[in-house]
Amino acid sequence: SADFQTMSNNSIHVAIQNITQYPLYYIRHYGPRLDNRIDSQLTYLWLARLPKRHDEIQIKLDDEVADHKWISLEEFSDWIEADARDHDKEEEEEHNLRHHGRKNDDGPPSGDFCHHTIRHLYAKGLENLKLMI
Repeated sequence: SADFQTMSNNSIHVAIQNITQYPLYYIRHYGPRLDNRIDSQLTYLWLARLPKRHDEIQIKLDDEVADHKWISLEEFSDWIEADARDHDKEEEEEHNLRHHGRKNDDGPPSGDFCHHTIRHLYAKGLENLKLMI
């Protein structure tokens, strides 16, 4: 569990639970467009049970997630599937780009998710989340 701060500087108690038994591995090679930066981390996905509906609380979030959007599980599932379809359509173009000027860059130029490993991480979380709630 944890306490979160609201926009009105009140604290709310939130129950937190791991969605996956073990952490998931995330790696992203940005390639030359970002000085060959590589992000690599183990991460857990969490279920945070709020004491009220999200629109009644207004949680104060940091800058990294300030541009957020609350969606239903169904919308989330649809979003992941649509992004996967978009990725499949661009796969051949991406293959060509990687081999002609974007070597070692495994990220797509478009799509709602920045990278296929994020999409897979969210899909695994969604699969487990549906079993939990």
